[in-house]
Amino acid sequence: VKTSMNASVNDNMITADAKNIASAGAFKVTSGKLNGFVRGRILPKIPYSEDFESTALKVQHSTEDVKFAYPPLAWTGARLKWEVRNMEGNKVLRKTLDRVLFQRAITIFGDPESSDYTIQCDVMSDSARRGRSMGNIGVINQRYFISLVGNQQLLEVSSNHERVKESVPFKWSPRKWYTLKSKVDVNADGSGVVKAKAWPQGENEPAKWTIEVKHKKAHKKGAPGIIGFSPQSLKAVYIDNIKTTFN
Repeated sequence: VKTSMNASVNDNMITADAKNIASAGAFKVTSGKLNGFVRGRILPKIPYSEDFESTALKVQHSTEDVKFAYPPLAWTGARLKWEVRNMEGNKVLRKTLDRVLFQRAITIFGDPESSDYTIQCDVMSDSARRGRSMGNIGVINQRYFISLVGNQQLLEVSSNHERVKESVPFKWSPRKWYTLKSKVDVNADGSGVVKAKAWPQGENEPAKWTIEVKHKKAHKKGAPGIIGFSPQSLKAVYIDNIKTTFN
């Protein structure tokens, strides 16, 4: 992959430019007959948004007659697990289905020291057998997974399941977009509350949170991200209009 990074090299140090342009790549260093490589990544800063509309779909799919694009290079754990595709005139992020090994994707984009932010995006799942088999799709906020669970029809908050795992019933339909939003409030004593809400895309945002999960020893920091699960890589899940903002 050929790309460019908004950075400079001076006194053996690579420094990212003050203007935050997320990217990643490798620098080749040559001295006489010797050469070496060093890899670098410029992480996107909050506030950050991505709707994929400026992405050029140039890669021919190996098993389908369709062109796609790889996800942003600066994202961690994304390249073979997600792809940008055209859907009814819009460009969206789709979970890949060509490798069962990657049926589950955990992808982060940002500084792991991030805190006190809200993450929001639009999500959707395909289904099989008249809506009886759906995927899971969600966001990551300060090391908490906030997911719409398709087959169980839940909105779930978890973090290392043995530590935190709570859910509430949430009925959602396949092939229909929903907006998912989450924030984490951490108190002075170290406890916290993970808050999340979901609603049909285009409708008014509910005033109340759909779920609020208390955690005695809350995670204080963690990079924002997204998660997707396509059981046996049979049906895709989708994400669009990602936004992260400070609270």
